[in-house]
Amino acid sequence: MLEFWYSDQCSRQIKLMVCIVTCVMIYLCSTVQQLSPLFTGISITIGMGLHGLRALNLKIAADHPYKKGFAILIFAMPLITLIILISALPTQHKIVLVMQAIGFAAIGLFILSTFPNRRFDKNEER
Repeated sequence: MLEFWYSDQCSRQIKLMVCIVTCVMIYLCSTVQQLSPLFTGISITIGMGLHGLRALNLKIAADHPYKKGFAILIFAMPLITLIILISALPTQHKIVLVMQAIGFAAIGLFILSTFPNRRFDKNEER
């Protein structure tokens, strides 16, 4: 899934639609019960960490002996931290809180993954 998100096949319009749908899902879930600011910050940090781990993975040479292990680490670390976060959530309306936590982790990933692809035209007339 991440490979598609970072590929050229995933256009800016697709990324925008996914971001909007994610924000709407978070909003609808928050009408039932809001995720606390601490858990929100941790979730966003998990998403940003996932982007950081992927960026580090791209810097490792393909023939490096640790390349496969690092790929496993990219999958396992965010998943483990998200599972730990989910286990710490309150039990009332847990499904709604889990959806918000996953959504905020996705938002953290979206923020960092789309920023390097910004194009600013300095010669553009306003």
